[in-house]
Amino acid sequence: MKGLIIYKGRYGATMEYSIWLGATLNFPVVKADFVKPEQLTQADYVLIGTSVYIGRLQIAGWLKNLAPLLEGKKLIFLVVGGSAPDHPEKILGYYEHDVPASLRKNAVCFPLPGRLHYRQLSLKDKLLLRAGAWLSARKGETISLADYNMVSRENLAPVIEAVRLLGTCAFTSQKSFT
Repeated sequence: MKGLIIYKGRYGATMEYSIWLGATLNFPVVKADFVKPEQLTQADYVLIGTSVYIGRLQIAGWLKNLAPLLEGKKLIFLVVGGSAPDHPEKILGYYEHDVPASLRKNAVCFPLPGRLHYRQLSLKDKLLLRAGAWLSARKGETISLADYNMVSRENLAPVIEAVRLLGTCAFTSQKSFT
């Protein structure tokens, strides 16, 4: 079976996870903007990495445009966000909202923790983050403005296991393996 890793992110965490997976699984890794249709048609299964940005999956538009080429393929989504890893509900909600139902039929989703380096954000993103933190505080929720980094290779262990299972047994759709 042939695998392919596609990613779209904003500040590097999704790319880093994708590169680590590519090296471990010996799969090609391609930024979503550079994927060729024939790469999708030749792949038996596709790992799709995306970051969450302002409550949306970065790859949502790309998925909508290329859904016909992905339908029927076994898909593994890696959704990288700032939500706490022990509370994946928020990330799974973004997945269910932004991934077409026709693609979720043959897919699993792995919520993965990301990172924040506040100084590296663009001015626009700093303002959006501050506004989001203010609005969340009014609802009794918290969005941290402090730097954090929860990106690690160990987070990929369940993803690697799921890929290995693809070669040995039937693949069934689940919301998440985590």
